[in-house]
Amino acid sequence: MRRSTILRWAAAVGWTILVVALTLLPGSSRVVHDTSAWFGGTELTDAIGHFLLFLVLAVAWQGALASRLERSQALLAAGGLAGALGTVVEIGQVFIPGRGSGVLDLAANWMGVGAALLLGVFVDQMREKSSAEE
Repeated sequence: MRRSTILRWAAAVGWTILVVALTLLPGSSRVVHDTSAWFGGTELTDAIGHFLLFLVLAVAWQGALASRLERSQALLAAGGLAGALGTVVEIGQVFIPGRGSGVLDLAANWMGVGAALLLGVFVDQMREKSSAEE
């Protein structure tokens, strides 16, 4: 396996661990509190944080999966994986002390995944255009 492939997989797994930790730690956790405060501490800024977490998650998994699948398959698989994780962690937050599941956060998770998918399609189209011009 090439070094870049290993790094892509490590990034995807590492980011997944970060996302799960940030979204499933108890609300009283200093990490959760400080992260929320860093983004501004409001429901809207928390949603922006969710959007960014899941955008990066989907991009990271697309990069990792592209080493094993065709780019379009990797894009869809990464979107499915990230979207499913976003849904599961929001449901899971119901059972975590000091956390709550919210439609705004779930929507932000999905919008982050959607933005990553759109970005992936755009990048693929630019690559095709560039290779056609050569």
